[in-house]
Amino acid sequence: MADDRGFVPVRGGRLHEDVVDQITYAVRRGRYRPGDRLPSIDDLAVMLGTSRPTVREAITLLADAGVVTVRRGHTGGIVVATAIVPTHVLGLSRTGHRATLAELTEARHPVEQELARLAGQRATEENFSAMAEAIAMLGPARGRPAEWVRANDLFHYEIARAARSPRLALYSHQIMEELAILLDGFDEQYTDYAHTVHIHEETLRALRSRDPGRIAAVMDDHLGELEET
Repeated sequence: MADDRGFVPVRGGRLHEDVVDQITYAVRRGRYRPGDRLPSIDDLAVMLGTSRPTVREAITLLADAGVVTVRRGHTGGIVVATAIVPTHVLGLSRTGHRATLAELTEARHPVEQELARLAGQRATEENFSAMAEAIAMLGPARGRPAEWVRANDLFHYEIARAARSPRLALYSHQIMEELAILLDGFDEQYTDYAHTVHIHEETLRALRSRDPGRIAAVMDDHLGELEET
């Protein structure tokens, strides 16, 4: 079970890569945003059940990639620099078999559908406002691939947060991360800009309606943007 700051003990032989993965997950889903301070190295080591050198190695890697900055002094700390995580960093904890696009889209559909169904039941007005903020990020991001992907992904992370199902949210994150790696973050052939904005708006309206049938129908359309390529 994750603590309220989003971290769980790491296990296995690739410890610093797993620390990186947990931090990037927290950043990508908006738990920590640019300008926010992460817990200290000491606190992260306790929360993650690992050593300070392991956490320091992960933080150094993230700092080298530009995801965080490390500031010295009383007012310093580990500060999130950007929510856009390079794909080579996302891939650190992904070893062995890489799924195909068809495999990922097939797996994504039932997971995202169930998250949306649960979000329709459990979302608060705060959740809906966060989804609307993610949609509002899409327009200014057009023509800026990394920012566009970030806004699109954040909307799905907000649905997962509203669903209040941590395990399903983790599955969704893992699929989105593998998609980002496979597509190297963005491929314009898979994006109809106007339709993407429209279907995000329609999805939010459906979720606000809390009508399961309407939510399922709009999610079929929403997910179909990638599935039909």
